[in-house]
Amino acid sequence: MGTSGPFSELEYLILAMVGEGVNSGYAMRKAMNRMRGGRWSAESGSVYRVLRRLERDNLVTEVRKVGVPNRERTEYELTSQGEGVLHSWLTFPPDRHEMAYLVDPIRTRGYFLGRLKPAEQARVVKTWIQESKQFCADLERDLAATAFGEPLRDVAYSNLLYLAQARHDWLKKVLSVVKAGGSVKEMAVAEEA
Repeated sequence: MGTSGPFSELEYLILAMVGEGVNSGYAMRKAMNRMRGGRWSAESGSVYRVLRRLERDNLVTEVRKVGVPNRERTEYELTSQGEGVLHSWLTFPPDRHEMAYLVDPIRTRGYFLGRLKPAEQARVVKTWIQESKQFCADLERDLAATAFGEPLRDVAYSNLLYLAQARHDWLKKVLSVVKAGGSVKEMAVAEEA
């Protein structure tokens, strides 16, 4: 049976978690809630919908039900086909479309910052900088407190901190453009040059 692919990042995440032994929807939701970054829905409907699709595509299979009747937890494991799909996902680089998927609500607001008066622009950007500074400090503390104890997983997870710090540096640049009386559009053109 072939897969219905292509798969979303959430579907690959769940496939990888099954491969790592996080094998029930409940355990996956718990692990996803621990992760930072906000890209994935840890709602039970999302997780179980993905598990059903992966099972339908013969990538995972139900291996057992554990717990008390009417409150049983279904556990899954990867099939050989699921192992192959997971291996391909891990070994092939993401395409540029995937790499371009960098969601940032501050950047989105920044596109329209020119709608505000100059004094208000500066005030708003300064507020963003303060929030960003606090977010970076909180994230650094959270990452230290929730370290996995696995060097590769810890360094992958620290990507959030690097992205947050880069955004903080970018916000300082936005403030300098605002103070100079330039527009966010002019800043984008200057960065491209």
